[in-house]
Amino acid sequence: MGRPKKITPQVEKAPARLPGSFDVLPEQIMSWEVFVEKLHSLAHTFGYSKIETPLVEDARLFRFWQAGSKDKLAAFTDAKGLTCALKPTTLFSLARAYLEYQFPLREKVSKWFYTSPVAYVSDGQMRQSTEYGFQMLGETNPIADSQLINLIFRLFTEMGLPNLSLEINNIGCLECQPGYEEVLRNYFKEKKYDLCENCLELIDTHPLQILACNNLSCSTVSAEAPVIIDYLCDACRRHFIAVLEGLDELNLVYNLNQKVIGKPWSRKTVFEVRAKFENSEVTLGQGGHADDLIQSLGGLPAQALGFMGTIENVLTALESANVKFASKHKADVFLVPLGELAAKKTLRLFTDLWNNNIVASEFIGPGSIKTQLKLAESNKVAIALIIGQKEAREGTVILRDVKSGMQELFTSERIIDEVKKRLGK
Repeated sequence: MGRPKKITPQVEKAPARLPGSFDVLPEQIMSWEVFVEKLHSLAHTFGYSKIETPLVEDARLFRFWQAGSKDKLAAFTDAKGLTCALKPTTLFSLARAYLEYQFPLREKVSKWFYTSPVAYVSDGQMRQSTEYGFQMLGETNPIADSQLINLIFRLFTEMGLPNLSLEINNIGCLECQPGYEEVLRNYFKEKKYDLCENCLELIDTHPLQILACNNLSCSTVSAEAPVIIDYLCDACRRHFIAVLEGLDELNLVYNLNQKVIGKPWSRKTVFEVRAKFENSEVTLGQGGHADDLIQSLGGLPAQALGFMGTIENVLTALESANVKFASKHKADVFLVPLGELAAKKTLRLFTDLWNNNIVASEFIGPGSIKTQLKLAESNKVAIALIIGQKEAREGTVILRDVKSGMQELFTSERIIDEVKKRLGK
């Protein structure tokens, strides 16, 4: 018989990451974890409770989201014929949970925070991100707006982000917003030849959105547009004045910005928090009211005040600001096995160290003693435990002070006690 033919694996190049998605690499994960930990800590301090909602919901839940949006749901039909969708934002899942579990009967105001994946289709392409946010549902007052902004600013300040700006506006309610939109409609019709194609399509349907366009010509036209503050009803005007007075009390600087209009479902106070850099600007999140949402889903009228952003944008801002965080899980000792027998012996040593609350790290793979000691030094580990072939056969371990280079030989039975003594444990 001849030698059997060698089987070779079929090689096919791995596809690239989908556009609109985001990998969190090991060098970024520390910033991610610090942000989420800070988010949890401050949320609890300000009286918010954690909530988790499903990624997939009945697509009918998002009808309010689709109104006035060019983006589309990432939807599919299940085996029973129900149209399901990945949630494009968490707010609507929160509203559904608020009604489904009868929170209006349980408490006057529900204060929740969350982190959750979201996804939708924009320009034919899937967009995925991890959303974080705070949400109040129920009875609120203008002080709640100011306190929410206070929380957001504290969160980003404690993360070390410099040059934060608060851009704030009030876009009215169902009583005064339609009248202002009609004023805008008439104004933009007179300026239609100066608007971009997208804004021309918005004149009759969503003239408020033209204010947010960043096209230079549209921005020039919008700068001369009637100001919404002049068209607010008494209730919205009083509410906005109280919010600004609260921010003054907190010594928070803000910019009145008519280009900030929130989402299609936004009402009253709307705001954005941005991190500004020399050649760039990152929007860390958007906040405001969605006071029609609960009623639109069959509930009794209830206020909805919240803030949402993506963790990916926070990471981008931290990288732009060159903010870095050290790992809290720093190793106490670094194991340096030299050879196969030594590597086997470190398995027991590694476990014994951990059983004595000593954090051990090691280099997995071939590497010279010089390479491994350099790795221990770069990781700022104080002690290296070296086991060569000779030590493995004799049941001994070399303890090396990484900084000074001084080293001593100990038996395997004594090494744990010696390490604990050197570490002061």
